[in-house]
Amino acid sequence: MLLSQGLNEWAKDSGYKMLWNSAKDYIIYSTISFTGKTQDEVLGELGKLFASENYGLVIKFYQKNNVLLVDEQ
Repeated sequence: MLLSQGLNEWAKDSGYKMLWNSAKDYIIYSTISFTGKTQDEVLGELGKLFASENYGLVIKFYQKNNVLLVDEQ
């Protein structure tokens, strides 16, 4: 599964629309789980993963519009 596909499934299940605004995508070889008290905490953990692995991606969460944007740095 590609990262964009997995994140899109999570976004849909959470009631959000995801926009993947990057030519980059990554194969996910194993299940990744994040926990948090709020959606912001979970997305913050994912953002930390992106930064630590040098994916060159950033996450922007537009709560009022229910949009999750993944963009290139």
